Amino acid sequence: MFGISIGNRITPITTITNLYALEIDPQASAAEYRERIIGPVRGLLPESVINTIEEQLSGACTTEIAAFKAFSRIIGESGNKFVVMDTAPTGHTLLLLDATGAYHREFTRQAGSRSAGQSSTPLTVLQDPEQTKVLIVTLAETTPVLEAAGLHEELRRASIEPWAWIINNSLAAAVTHSPLLRERAENELVEIDAVAHQHARRYAVVPLLTKEPVGEELLRAIISQKE
Repeated sequence: MFGISIGNRITPITTITNLYALEIDPQASAAEYRERIIGPVRGLLPESVINTIEEQLSGACTTEIAAFKAFSRIIGESGNKFVVMDTAPTGHTLLLLDATGAYHREFTRQAGSRSAGQSSTPLTVLQDPEQTKVLIVTLAETTPVLEAAGLHEELRRASIEPWAWIINNSLAAAVTHSPLLRERAENELVEIDAVAHQHARRYAVVPLLTKEPVGEELLRAIISQKE
């Protein structure tokens, strides 16, 4: 496994074969995007013109476009490998969906009717249940479950159907003898029931662990407990 930050060198993390991690750095992506545009004309155009182009490409819009292009490249790799994307259920997710929707509409408009049925965009990949499985991760607490349910509905409005929910760090699924923790575990049951019967088509509950499951061995141990 390798940790990769766009614009930075590759750093090895573990020895798992064919497993890589990629962090999209918006600022580094924007710098690369600007260089791809300015690089070919640097030295050919007057310095004043180059400075004007750099200034025009220094705004937040350029950063968003560059980050989205990096996101699109990753989605495009899903045809021949498994791509796992981790994003929190916050405004970032909704902005991302809005960006994919805008990209899809513009792509369809430019392609015209002749290729309308053949186009593949990040949004169509996310909408295809054969290509994409969306997992919503939450805690067995009122606010996280409500926020996750809101994200679930936003995804549905974008024609993306979440595949499953994961309830993480659950005391109800762990072994505890503390009266306080047992009371909290009882309270979790209400939220787990809400996920099971109101929100999720399928779900899994991961117990609170004494040690973070970092690495292949500890992750396999969680799987073996469920079997």
